[in-house]
Amino acid sequence: MPIENPDTSSLPAPRPPESLSVVVDLLVHTGSLLLQHGADAARVETSLQQMEPGLSIDRIDAVVMSKTILLTVTRQDAHHTRVARVPIVGINMNILNEVEQLLGLFQQGRVTPGQLEMLLQRIATLPHNYSRGVVVVAVGLACAAFCRLFGGDWAALAITAVAAAMATWVRMWLNRRQVNYFLVVLLTALTASLVASSALWLSQTPQSALTAAVLLLVPGVPLINASVDILHGYISAGMARAITSLVVVLGIALGLGIVVRLFQVKL
Repeated sequence: MPIENPDTSSLPAPRPPESLSVVVDLLVHTGSLLLQHGADAARVETSLQQMEPGLSIDRIDAVVMSKTILLTVTRQDAHHTRVARVPIVGINMNILNEVEQLLGLFQQGRVTPGQLEMLLQRIATLPHNYSRGVVVVAVGLACAAFCRLFGGDWAALAITAVAAAMATWVRMWLNRRQVNYFLVVLLTALTASLVASSALWLSQTPQSALTAAVLLLVPGVPLINASVDILHGYISAGMARAITSLVVVLGIALGLGIVVRLFQVKL
């Protein structure tokens, strides 16, 4: 969707929101779309504050947590408050970029509040840039490259690629069935480690294969967001993200540890 020049001619031009409840719904939709796809708390709050001039309101008070948005909108003597829980879908930089560009057009007055809501709905349904097959292959190759950096031989590299690709497919399959997030981490790490353990008989550097195969689970973006949130004063949101990342790391360690203990591997 070319967000730089949206085709607003095909969209009806509804009146600006007349009630605070409609304004709050629009703000919550915008903030939720940013938060659930990987934006840090400061970025979400700043984006909401920038929408204030175009919504004919006097003030926005927003509290952004790791999975919750609390909003109070004020117009003259009227107030409207809403608390929204935000399901975390996963990192999607394409959607974040599209929303940021759309908000820029809204600030310039090129998009009305009604059109903004419709375009946000379109962005929320955008397909992923890459198919599941491409993602599976790409993750496998990426982990194989790390194996090579860790000093793995060619057999370990090939085994790592297969192990990481299979683990990625398992993670996607479990996510589609809405399995508990932390259980997904554990089962994915266990799958990657079990497949990579074949390097014990086929490679001279099995440790490199076992170590690199689980790197697809490392919570890089959540850890960065946790640091950013804490540095910007969003202590609760930052600590929640940090603890979640720590539990993910523990899940990786447990899955890998089971295989290491089972086969008596010395890493």
